[in-house]
Amino acid sequence: MKILHVGPVNMKRASGLPRSILGFASAQVDLGLQVGLLSPLPLTQDNSMKQIPGVRLLRSPYRTHYNPLFISHDWVKRIQTEFGTPDLVNFHSTYIPFNTALARRCKQAGWRYIITAHGVMGCRAQHVKRIKKTIANLLFFRSYVNHAEAIHAFTATEAEEIQKLFKVTKTIIVPNGIEDYLLEAPEKLIPADLGDFGHESDLTLGFIGRIDLYHKGLDLLLKAMAILISQQDAFKCKLFVIGPFHRKQDELSFYSTVESQSLRDYVKLFGPKFGDEKLRHFLACDVFVHTSRFEGMPMAVLEAMALGRPCLVTPKTNMADVVRECGGWVCQAEPDSIADAIKDIYRSKVSLPAIGKRLQDLVRQRYTWSKVAH
Repeated sequence: MKILHVGPVNMKRASGLPRSILGFASAQVDLGLQVGLLSPLPLTQDNSMKQIPGVRLLRSPYRTHYNPLFISHDWVKRIQTEFGTPDLVNFHSTYIPFNTALARRCKQAGWRYIITAHGVMGCRAQHVKRIKKTIANLLFFRSYVNHAEAIHAFTATEAEEIQKLFKVTKTIIVPNGIEDYLLEAPEKLIPADLGDFGHESDLTLGFIGRIDLYHKGLDLLLKAMAILISQQDAFKCKLFVIGPFHRKQDELSFYSTVESQSLRDYVKLFGPKFGDEKLRHFLACDVFVHTSRFEGMPMAVLEAMALGRPCLVTPKTNMADVVRECGGWVCQAEPDSIADAIKDIYRSKVSLPAIGKRLQDLVRQRYTWSKVAH
């Protein structure tokens, strides 16, 4: 069977999307399938795709494609020449003009396709840039969705939201996964040295990912930190943040909140980290915190679990049931609820290693790519 993945795989971005696409592709190769990968975005030296053994990389557009309704017939010929006729095309992400235009050509050629939503088709996500998405839905997106063989969701909750909003008749639920080596990393790597910031902390929280204050709920987390330090009898809790800012406005808002809420001694930004250095920062926190307003199935939470880090998440991460199953913490996407959960974590601090071990074991049983692929 031949499967062609079409999705943005920019390995320079601090996003779980490329790792998810590459994970599915490599797992399918291991199953003996023929797998191709086509980026809808033009690739440059700074925006490259990782070479994966067994995955055929197709030539990508030379420049950004802006018309969601039309694409040249040459793309069908190019795919057939470079890869052959796919049995299934898997489009990743959603509001990408190249994807929707190529899907029309796939339909005309009689090629079946599915769409992996990656969290963008849920209720909260639809309210981000709402006017643009409403127009896009009317003009081309609903047709793109309606002609798909199925919509791939990561969790049952995500599938329910998609069915509700888009009246999709068929969804398939397959979770994200992680690489096996992450499970062994805690034995091979030492936690990152946080310098003076890591000293005199009763509880160290960590967030690693794209710093999009609204999407990731970091504005709520910062307000929760302010609540905690305002309480005279509170323990000393610190938060470090790893990742690049999504937009300039996020950077301005982040620093403004840290200053206005007197959080300078309690919140520290360490910038983007990659490879083993990123993993070492996962290991440097007592608890990984992910207070998103909406998600598909965040890779960062899976990575934290694989590394044995206890987690605090909100229901809209779609990881609440998994985290709760192993004794982790779930809070509402509200500052007071987040602050209360952090206080509960501190009271249960002695149990953190055991909770982390249970989360790691759960990942080993269910969420490695080899488990997901089967």
